[in-house]
Amino acid sequence: MDEVVRFPIEQLYKVAGQGQITGECLIDLSVGPNIYHLLPIFEHFKDITILEFSDLCVNELVKWKNKESKSYDWTHAFSIMAELQGTSFKGNEIENALRRKISCILKCDFTKKNVTDPVVLPKADCVLSMFVLHAVSEDHDDYGRNLKTIACMLKLGGHLLLFGVFNAKFYSVGESKFHILPSDEESIKKDLREAGFVIEHLEMVESKIRNESTYCEHVWFIKALKKFGDLKLGAETRVLATAAPPDLEKGGPSSDCEIKFAAR
Repeated sequence: MDEVVRFPIEQLYKVAGQGQITGECLIDLSVGPNIYHLLPIFEHFKDITILEFSDLCVNELVKWKNKESKSYDWTHAFSIMAELQGTSFKGNEIENALRRKISCILKCDFTKKNVTDPVVLPKADCVLSMFVLHAVSEDHDDYGRNLKTIACMLKLGGHLLLFGVFNAKFYSVGESKFHILPSDEESIKKDLREAGFVIEHLEMVESKIRNESTYCEHVWFIKALKKFGDLKLGAETRVLATAAPPDLEKGGPSSDCEIKFAAR
C-alpha cells in the first residue's frame, strides 16, 4: 500500500522540511480513522482538530487517542517515518506526542452551513485532506462545493494539503463496492481556482493498485495557497486579495463565507 500510506507520508515530510507549513491550528479531514498522514507535520502546529464524516470513524479515533487496547496499530507508519528521518524507531513517543496535539475529534456534515454544528471552529492555518473528497462527492459540482467549504475553514494565506486520485472507478471494503468520483488533472485545477486557491506544487505517481479492491490511474498531492476569499454583499460577490479585511485581522467574526468558522 505504498500509494496510500508511503506516498502521503513522503510528500508531507518534504513539505514540512521546507518550513512553509506551520501555525496555530491544523484541521484534518481525511478518509477513514487514520492518523499516519499526520506524523510528518503535527509538530509544526500547536493544535489539531480531526473531522470525520461518520460516527464509526469518530469512535475509532477516540479509542486510539484514549489508548484503548482494541485501537489500530500504526507501527508500519512509524517505521516509514523513522526511515525518512534516519533515526531509530520511536513509535510510542511520537504517538503520544501526536495524541497531546489533538484537541478535538468531531463529526462533520457538509450539507450544513456550520459543518460542525453546534461547535464553531476557529479558522485554520492549514487544512489537510487525504482522499476523502473523491469518496463523499457525488459529482463534479459537489466536489467544487466541498472544496469551497474547505476553503472557508482556512485563513487567507493558509494552505490546503490535498490528496486525491485521477480517473478512479471504485474501491471495495469486504464484499461492498463504493463510489469514487472520477476526475482528471484539469478539472481539479479548475475547481481549486474557483475555490480561491493558487496551486504551489503538484506531484503524482502512477497507481499500481488496479484489482478487484480498487482502481485509479494516478495518486496525486497538491499544495495550494488560499489567496482569495468571497465576501457576499447582497447579490454581489466580491473577490478579495490575500490581505485580510480589518475584522479578520483583529480576530472578529468570519465574514468571507456562509460556513460558520470564527476567524483567529
